[in-house]
Amino acid sequence: MPGHRFRITVEALSDRKGAPVEKTPLVFEVENHDDILEIVERIQGREDLAFGKEKSAAFAVGLKLFSEVMIENRKHAVFAPLRDAFKAFMVGLKKGPQAGE
Repeated sequence: MPGHRFRITVEALSDRKGAPVEKTPLVFEVENHDDILEIVERIQGREDLAFGKEKSAAFAVGLKLFSEVMIENRKHAVFAPLRDAFKAFMVGLKKGPQAGE
């Protein structure tokens, strides 16, 4: 089954000193089994993840882009050290805060 398709754009605005940057934006298309925009909305709505709107969007988009590549290449050796920890992280993230936490 085809996934959701997205166009991702990363545009440099300034360097670490605040000076404007003139670089061609990075634009690419990806497919994801989840609706990334819906995931961003859910993450932004969670009180236990009070990163702020911009940081929550960055967290959700980065996580979904990374996890999709990891899923598609699950047997690649580079992901071996992360497999168990990442699975536990995702289970905990999806469960949300538990009583007493």
